[in-house]
Amino acid sequence: MKTNVEMNKKVKDILDSAELIDVVNVSPFFKENVMHQIRAASADIQEVTRTWFTPKLQLATLICVIVLNVLAFSNTKSATYDENVSSFAESYGLSTSTESSLFN
Repeated sequence: MKTNVEMNKKVKDILDSAELIDVVNVSPFFKENVMHQIRAASADIQEVTRTWFTPKLQLATLICVIVLNVLAFSNTKSATYDENVSSFAESYGLSTSTESSLFN
């Protein structure tokens, strides 16, 4: 019963403290100043991202992608289906060896 009374006193103290909150006086131009700072910061970020991926870098990236595609395509054309299947089977131990072994 004693803890209930203490709890009620703490709750009452908290509710009474909420009545002590006063109105805050803010400058009428506070919102405009904050919005100006936000716009200035976002403009700086946009300038940095625009200068990062320049046309020279875009062209170099495009050339690298084209070269890699050509190399991959030429490697695919040179290997035949049978070679691919046999290398897959050998790597996973699925192929049967035609070589004779001493232990067989």
